[in-house]
Amino acid sequence: MAKYQVVPKKGLGQNFLADANILRKIVDAAELTVADVVLEIGTGVGALTTALAQAAGRVITVETDRTLAPLLAEVLAGRDNVQLVFGDILKYDPAALLPSPVTAPKVVANLPYYITTPIIFHLLEAGVPWQRLVFLVQKEVADRMVSPPGNKVYGALSVMIQSYCHVELAGVVPPTVFIPRPKVHSAIVKLTPRPREFSPATARCFSLLVRTVFSSRRKNLYNSLRGIFSQLGGEANVMEALRALGLDPQQRGETLSPAEFYALADLCGKNLKGLPQT
Repeated sequence: MAKYQVVPKKGLGQNFLADANILRKIVDAAELTVADVVLEIGTGVGALTTALAQAAGRVITVETDRTLAPLLAEVLAGRDNVQLVFGDILKYDPAALLPSPVTAPKVVANLPYYITTPIIFHLLEAGVPWQRLVFLVQKEVADRMVSPPGNKVYGALSVMIQSYCHVELAGVVPPTVFIPRPKVHSAIVKLTPRPREFSPATARCFSLLVRTVFSSRRKNLYNSLRGIFSQLGGEANVMEALRALGLDPQQRGETLSPAEFYALADLCGKNLKGLPQT
């Protein structure tokens, strides 16, 4: 970094990982083999990229900061299994970045705190059959991702992420392993995708239910959902769905598990009336 006068840019959320032990933990969490194709988000100064290239068959790494090009040219020199792409991952179709044909690719990334959630959902919603996704994120975000119902940090992110994946916490990372040091701890999370066969109606109801419930999490289910009854097929439709699932309209919506949110959305979706198509 000194040689190429690289100064981390706060506006890009650049906190470069500089600890061999943490790099090894991230690679181990991804369970890489020479048969694996890995998409990395955020090349940074290439420390994680190098570790991935040593374990995987091919690494496609995406970096938004073009000023890092001279440094990366040196760090990644001779790494024939690494393809460096400069650009914003949110503007790319992840599938288009991967070699074709490819089965069960993996994602590994040290994500900027300020844009963690948009990137994760961009990847999950891309229609790529990911085998595993491993992220280094702010610990507070990791806690929300893995939280069960009833926990004070359980919320919309918990439900949405867990509807796509089985989520595991693979380790806590102190600020001391970054340049510069962030003010908070980070964590390694491992996501293993699960089948998500939502019909269009169920998907729309699911998203609407989750957003509505957690925008008024202290309310009971009936009071929380009454404003969107018409979008869920009417009050009678919602009440019948709740009865069929054994859910009490007086319980708080924040107590529902991701599976219960799905089941409620699926039943309401079968008699959908007036729900917007977006």
